[in-house]
Amino acid sequence: MQSKTYCKHPFRQIAIKEYRGDKLVTFWPCCMMGNDFPSLDQANLLKIDDPHTLTPQEMYDHPRMQLLRDNLSNDIKDPACNICWNQEDRGLQSFRHYSNEDVGYEEDGLSVIDITASNICNLRCRMCSPSASHQLMQDHQYFKKNNLLTKVESVISRWIPSHPIEATKSVQWDWLMENTHKIKVLKASGGEPFYDNKVIQLLQKYVETGAAKNTMLIFHTNATQFNEENVAMLNQFKKNKHTFSIDGFGKTYEYIRYPAIFTETEESIKRYIKNVKNYDPILNFVCVVTAHNILNMDEFLTWSKELYPGVCCQFSEVYHHNRGIAIKHLSISILEEGKRQALKHAVRSNGLPDNDVSNLISMIDDAIINNKENKQIVKDECELFDMSRNQSYRDFLHPMMVEWLDND
Repeated sequence: MQSKTYCKHPFRQIAIKEYRGDKLVTFWPCCMMGNDFPSLDQANLLKIDDPHTLTPQEMYDHPRMQLLRDNLSNDIKDPACNICWNQEDRGLQSFRHYSNEDVGYEEDGLSVIDITASNICNLRCRMCSPSASHQLMQDHQYFKKNNLLTKVESVISRWIPSHPIEATKSVQWDWLMENTHKIKVLKASGGEPFYDNKVIQLLQKYVETGAAKNTMLIFHTNATQFNEENVAMLNQFKKNKHTFSIDGFGKTYEYIRYPAIFTETEESIKRYIKNVKNYDPILNFVCVVTAHNILNMDEFLTWSKELYPGVCCQFSEVYHHNRGIAIKHLSISILEEGKRQALKHAVRSNGLPDNDVSNLISMIDDAIINNKENKQIVKDECELFDMSRNQSYRDFLHPMMVEWLDND
């Protein structure tokens, strides 16, 4: 990118995702801005008073948002965007870089809304938090009952308990329902948006008002919910450009994305490919890179390319960056094996370099250079969830990882 700081999101988008009851705690120009705060009390990185009183348009017009746009236009690294600056300082592609892609909303002015209606979800993913999946409260209650909660919080660093979310009772939700014609791109994450009746009701409103035919959907989904009804809904919209969170192949996937069944998720994705008529020809997968899947990359990338030739597999660091399963806690030999697997996929079938795999390799290199090998913290995080789910990492992880964890 020609600019050292420019990012299109603050010029087009508002992300409204963090509620306590019906009260919005904060808003951001993008979801990544809030990816690394330890608690909701520290989520208001823009330091705006009473965000719950503002409509999305008032948020976009706020003087602090204008200052952010001015800073990013003039090579000033606004501190609210430190999560991207930190990644770029380590030689990684940041979310800002990915945001440079053209998705059809190039004019300045509010045209994109990114929402989270609730934390309702059908999965209990190991790298997630109860604040983003109500199902993880089952693990939370187990940890609490067995006096393990303090250990969990120390190992994971960002374990935020679930709290009631009533976004549909907010002024922001009222504005969304009344202004479907103003939004050209609707983004959503959760929880699982296609599992959340609140999100489905919003999509139905778009269909009823006729705005759907002029609106693109970009949802961050676990890809398990592409049933006949949801597919029919998607076909009412102008375009679908969703990101599928798929964190591994086979048993590795099932260990991470409990209690999902890999073959069932695969069939759901195939229904999307076969039956959705207006999806973007580039299918986006995103994989959170952890100790669980670093040795599953060859199988994962091979499978994804066989499933759909136009797949684009992006890779993301796990948050909080100090948690047990962060790859910097692995041994150098495991990291080198993960890198060897990634290098097999560094060039696409058309002979061009795969920039996403290059970013994965950069993540691994960063973990090697700044290595903080800590077998115990990796093992602790694995075993804490193993206990709450009656599992064992020995049944799911790569043999090299199991040998490292078991070798005292």
